[in-house]
Amino acid sequence: MESTEFLKEVHRQYVEAFKSQNPNLLDVVFEIEGKKLYADKLRLSIISPKFDSMLSERSKNDIIPIKDYKFADFKEFLSFIYSGKCNFNDSNIMEILDMAAFYQIKHLKELCEEYLSKIEIKFTNVFKFMEISNKYLLKKLKKPIQRFINQNFSDFFKSYDFLNANKTVIDEFVTYDLISPDEIFQAVYEWAKVQAVKKQKESNEEAFNINDAIKTEMQEFLPNIQFKKMELRFFNKLAILKPFLFTSAELNDIRNSYVKFKITNLHGQSIFGSFTFDNTEAIELVKSLKDRESVNEPDCIIYWKTNCEIPVTPNLLKKRDGSKRYLIYDSCGDLCVKTSITIKSYDYLLAEMDSETDFVFTSKCKIEIE
Repeated sequence: MESTEFLKEVHRQYVEAFKSQNPNLLDVVFEIEGKKLYADKLRLSIISPKFDSMLSERSKNDIIPIKDYKFADFKEFLSFIYSGKCNFNDSNIMEILDMAAFYQIKHLKELCEEYLSKIEIKFTNVFKFMEISNKYLLKKLKKPIQRFINQNFSDFFKSYDFLNANKTVIDEFVTYDLISPDEIFQAVYEWAKVQAVKKQKESNEEAFNINDAIKTEMQEFLPNIQFKKMELRFFNKLAILKPFLFTSAELNDIRNSYVKFKITNLHGQSIFGSFTFDNTEAIELVKSLKDRESVNEPDCIIYWKTNCEIPVTPNLLKKRDGSKRYLIYDSCGDLCVKTSITIKSYDYLLAEMDSETDFVFTSKCKIEIE
């Protein structure tokens, strides 16, 4: 037979023993801010690998100085070890998170992350939260941060705090998967340019090469930027304007990873687009539509009835200034070409469409992989 009541009573007695701070019951002594705090070796060693290692090297009468934390915060931390309860607030959360990470108490760290993930992300705290999520590997915290940046991107990457952020912020930023690679590159480039200008001002070199300095600042981040998932049109523009960032081999490797397609109207005019190599569903769909004529709505929509399941993954492609047409899934899952002004919020953008000559919407258009 088992007695849960007995276990509850033992737990209650442990909590009361800690609250009593009776040195006859507790055999570990910490000293913080000139005050003593008692605990017991058995419980600390079982809960925390760090405490286990620390306490195994000390005799019973040794006083352990704690210099990095406040007395009230360390007491709250130890209280959690005994009671499983912790009173978080905005003043102590960072101290307790740091203790949870340092002393390797996983569950407390998860509770800290849960608390932090409920705080509203604003421009006043987003950079601090980026550093925190990177330092303590807080995956749950990344999502609200990314959503905030995604919704405020144009202001975010132009902000003084971002352009002057330390490398840990940029290192965190380039890993975000809810922000398009185009935007990540754009932001990191602007950051690197600011750092390069600072170096130029500090340098005594008359022939200071600003492009080399920008590339040096970006070098460690470039491998984490997913160039092969960028819109081909954006990447080609990037390669023309900033050729110093890539070797010829790198340019060819990235360009060869795109799958190009075209749509041709009744007059023989064509518009062109591309898919990233991993967009296999869209690629196979276009292949299946070869020689199948489109259905049209006058002047603004070309479409094929496909009834596809709209992807559940976030749509990273956004309407861009200067892009007139897009290949999309509409709300019915049909494959469509729409002009930018007719696109609705529920349309799922697949690719930008570009033309080398004039292009008009006609009936019986055809789509094919090039």
